[in-house]
Amino acid sequence: MIDYGKELNTEQLHVVMEERGPILVIAGAGSGKTRTLTYRVARLIEIGIKPERILLATFTNKAARIMLSRVRALIDRDLSYMWGGTFHHIAHLILRAHSHFLGYERNFSILDTDDSSQLITTCISEMGLNPQNEKFPKGDIVRDVISFSVNTEIPIEEVVKRKYPYFYYNVDGIKQVSSQYQIRKKKLNVMDFDDLLVNCKEILLTFPHILQIYTEKFSNVLVDEYQDTNAIQAEMVDLLASNHRNIMAVGDDSQSIYAFRGANFENILSFPTKYPACKVFKLETNYRSTPEILHLANMSIVNNNKQYKKVLRSVRDKGIKPILVPVKDVLQQANFVSQRILELIGEGILLNEISVLYRAHYHSMEMQMEMTRRGIPFEIRSGMRFFEQAHIKDVTSYMRIIVNP
Repeated sequence: MIDYGKELNTEQLHVVMEERGPILVIAGAGSGKTRTLTYRVARLIEIGIKPERILLATFTNKAARIMLSRVRALIDRDLSYMWGGTFHHIAHLILRAHSHFLGYERNFSILDTDDSSQLITTCISEMGLNPQNEKFPKGDIVRDVISFSVNTEIPIEEVVKRKYPYFYYNVDGIKQVSSQYQIRKKKLNVMDFDDLLVNCKEILLTFPHILQIYTEKFSNVLVDEYQDTNAIQAEMVDLLASNHRNIMAVGDDSQSIYAFRGANFENILSFPTKYPACKVFKLETNYRSTPEILHLANMSIVNNNKQYKKVLRSVRDKGIKPILVPVKDVLQQANFVSQRILELIGEGILLNEISVLYRAHYHSMEMQMEMTRRGIPFEIRSGMRFFEQAHIKDVTSYMRIIVNP
């Protein structure tokens, strides 16, 4: 038997030992969320719940593999029949068994992002729309519009108006392409990643006997990174837990970063409304950051209008106080960071001990150019270096010829 009191802190222990759901766990950054979920699964199995009756939905399949491998190490049980993985993985398993109810063959193929864009491009061409001549959006943009519309359940015209307003005059054409795309996929017996979620939800909603199979199969539903679920994923969870409502949702409203993919942090905020009997637990002990960093983080979100109030506490020793530097634009920012790197090098700090973090890859452009100008060597981990991109290399080659024929 596992000594849970020895292995977990008090906050984690309360979550793991709670008898039944619905349960909402607000897990602050670095608070041992994965450990808590792992021990929760182990605890459920220890008290007699069969592994195949537990459903674990995670943000990545890798996260599920890590958790399940740790559970095996804790209790030495066969978990091969337990379902653990992403929503797409779970939907895929359900559709392989029941897709014929929607008119698909069970051996349907799955389109990746490139395949999806290519099929949409084919639809555009077959409909006589030319992106070059008529300024119609290319296949990858239309795919993004369709995908965002599907995952947020927002109409296509609203998505175009919000994300691609300069293509709004083509919205009727985009809707026609979307319809043709759906027809072609069905005819070819293929689904894209979004179809896995949409079709799974449709089967569960439309065929009560299929829903019953899974509500009876799973007695416990656990969801990781709940703040990053979209509308369809949240509905899938509600359907699969509709019989027993024995659900544990784990996440942090302050860490929702995938709105651009259709994630909606309102899902975690509205959980207690959807499940009035739910118990809310908070993991606020942080094992990752220094007190100074946590103080800055706490103060940064304290005035959020919509949030679960929490104050992260560090178990680590005091560290260096963070510095906030206001700058007027991205150029001044790049100049400051580059100058600071040179100062650190002068103080004896090695380059491989210095990192620059940014929210999105495109934010690195000015930084790359400034560090290149100053002769600072660097590696890019978020994508290709600016000056290594093919079209940039072409331009710089022409410029060299002009300067030095």
